[in-house]
Amino acid sequence: MRKTLLIAFSFLTLHITFAQYPLNVFKPNLSVENIATPDIDSITFDTQTSEMRIFRKSGGENNISILGVDSINFNPLYLQLLPVPEAPQMENVLNTTAQANLYITSPGGTSVTETGICWSTNENPTVNDNKMPSTSLLAVGQVSLSGLTASTTYYARAYAINSAGTAYSEQISFSTNNFKAPSVETVSATFNYATNKATCVVKVTDNGGCVLTQRGICWSTKRNPTTADNVFASGISVGQFYAQTGTLDLNKIYYVRSFATNCMGTTYGNEMSVQALMGNVTYTLDQSVINAGERTHNLIKTAMDSACYYYNRYTSFRANIWVYYNAGIPTAQASYHGSIGFGPNERYMWVGTVMHEMAHYFGSGTTSTWKNLMVGGLWQGAVGKALCLQLTGQTLKGDNNNNPQHYWPTGINQREEVSSQTDLINHAKIVKAMLIDDAKLPTSW
Repeated sequence: MRKTLLIAFSFLTLHITFAQYPLNVFKPNLSVENIATPDIDSITFDTQTSEMRIFRKSGGENNISILGVDSINFNPLYLQLLPVPEAPQMENVLNTTAQANLYITSPGGTSVTETGICWSTNENPTVNDNKMPSTSLLAVGQVSLSGLTASTTYYARAYAINSAGTAYSEQISFSTNNFKAPSVETVSATFNYATNKATCVVKVTDNGGCVLTQRGICWSTKRNPTTADNVFASGISVGQFYAQTGTLDLNKIYYVRSFATNCMGTTYGNEMSVQALMGNVTYTLDQSVINAGERTHNLIKTAMDSACYYYNRYTSFRANIWVYYNAGIPTAQASYHGSIGFGPNERYMWVGTVMHEMAHYFGSGTTSTWKNLMVGGLWQGAVGKALCLQLTGQTLKGDNNNNPQHYWPTGINQREEVSSQTDLINHAKIVKAMLIDDAKLPTSW
């Protein structure tokens, strides 16, 4: 059985008191339902459907959700009542854009068909000037203004339209700004071998007149990275700061840009490239190598090219090495920041021997500083010792005498010590750790 509640007054009284007054049902969406009172037979409230049901004498009924009713009144002047908009409240005012918050106090006597804001550089603007309607017919709304001129004073009014006409709020004024995009510079981007990350120095020189919302670096393997790529954010102030990338793939080249964001958008600094290939080891072949014959020349050149790749890829050494040939050399030889020489034995014209001699060239076994860290046949440097254990699982050892010259593992003292490319990579890393991190020898002369 349908449960209903009769409205709490008799329609006999209603007909006598409000016979010429329409029933006006106001809804939150600024619409008004106007129903002639003489045509109302009865009104009930259905507790099951939460509806107000208006039964008409002419037949049919109006079903209105109780939640959709804001208020009800009887007013014979409803066709003459204009809406009541409040003065708009402006926010996010930039150079050429702004936002206006709207509030309609009353829809008037009939449904509101449009609300919005109108504005002009002259006072008391109307909808015949610039206007922006709201996309929703609600008592509370927001509209966005665009096409404004920077550093200009505007006058604005909210408006609302129903069948009685157009109503305007009180006038307000606001001034657009003259903000600029921030200025930022990528000072440096340096690969860090200890962390496999790049450390960057960035400088924000100007915030553009409004507060920064973000600053930092972005990076990618593609040119011109943006904040849609990898990002490290650091603070919101003007000035110089440090930023660090995430872990980088050693086999890739990365591009890094600084950025700063304010109310006008994001500005990017100059782009820098970062890669683990931080060394600059080159060589010059003496005429004696060329005169030794095409095969000898090609073997030595190929071996030098390969060794330079590994030292440039996994160390930060920088040097140009003089390479010569002497038939009196039984194997190969090198001196500290001197030269590398080859004899006629082709067994030693390969990448492993060259890397072994490069280690001597950069100070392994040829400097007193290195020799002082090889005590009792054990390497004493903390970095090299820990790295060797990590990479090979072995203890870093060397000659147990007063003049140590060689070390193992990865010293490549014999060709048989190299079984894969990993051994060559580990050699370069451990040589760097012993000479630069432990012995503190210079990376170049």
